Amino acid sequence: MSGELLERARSLGWYHTIELPGHTTEGMFDHRPFVDRYGIPERLDGLRCLDVGTWDGYWAFEMERRGAAEVHAIDLDDEAALDWPYNRRPASFSEHRRGEGFRIARELLGSKVERHVVSIYDALPEDLGTFDLVFCGSVIMHLRDQVLALERIGGLCHGTFVSAEEYDPWLSRVPMAASRYLAWRESDIVFWLPNVRAWKQMLITAGFGSVREHGRFKLRARAGWSVRHVVHHASARG
Repeated sequence: MSGELLERARSLGWYHTIELPGHTTEGMFDHRPFVDRYGIPERLDGLRCLDVGTWDGYWAFEMERRGAAEVHAIDLDDEAALDWPYNRRPASFSEHRRGEGFRIARELLGSKVERHVVSIYDALPEDLGTFDLVFCGSVIMHLRDQVLALERIGGLCHGTFVSAEEYDPWLSRVPMAASRYLAWRESDIVFWLPNVRAWKQMLITAGFGSVREHGRFKLRARAGWSVRHVVHHASARG
């Protein structure tokens, strides 16, 4: 059975680079050289953790590897359900379902991470519970209602929220919170690209406690291009 899974893993297109027994996937992004830039504690023993927008599951499996007692992950499978502009949204269920990579990796790794098919807009503590650590990387920048998404994350977090998102380097030079509207582009889907100040203010607006910038870095894709990211650590609502 593992041989069949490995063959399937080799044939898939991956977003994440993941070290599986017998095969390392060639993801669009290899986060391994950048892990320390996110500031996730080396050990998460006894903690209940959540990975928002998990895709192939790299961060969920990483939190489990660091000793988390329980890890949950959320994402959507159907591209027609994604928060895309109306004129670019698939009209019906897509044959390219998200989540297969996660399921294959989970089985090959012998992981116990629980994956839930739910939009961040609909992710509520009465359904998922609350978490000691919530991680969300390169997700909110693709959403139409960024503050609502952060509010939902705030409702799920009773410990620390680690946020890593693209920021606008040019607007970050201005002494105010600002954001550019980019959904008109035909490239990757980004509704609003905030500057660093705007990301911090949105976290505060969403109700988080202390918010501090952990750092900035360029996340390089396998194809050679890179995306500027800012990492914030925020505490749960008071």
